[in-house]
Amino acid sequence: MSEKKKIPCRVCGKLFEPCSYCQSHADVFRWRNFACSIECATKYTNDTIAYRESIKNKKTLDKNEKIVSKIATENETKSEDVVITTTATKKKSTKKNSTIVIENNETE
Repeated sequence: MSEKKKIPCRVCGKLFEPCSYCQSHADVFRWRNFACSIECATKYTNDTIAYRESIKNKKTLDKNEKIVSKIATENETKSEDVVITTTATKKKSTKKNSTIVIENNETE
């Protein structure tokens, strides 16, 4: 008789027999594919989530630092007097301007 497949647990390293049903349905993430017990699976998922959050936070901090340094550099290169100019565009009137002349012909 052949020996059943055993794989090491990703948390404790203990060899265990993975669930054959879970192995055949790999499209769904199941703890029986990578951990020997539910406790090891919980620890693994919690550690993975914490790691991903730390990476996301680090990227956000790096991005914010770049923005702050860019703004500081721009402020140093500009002069102290900042002039803000705004331009407004007027809608051109399609009416033609016409002058009405009224003559007053009163005879006295």
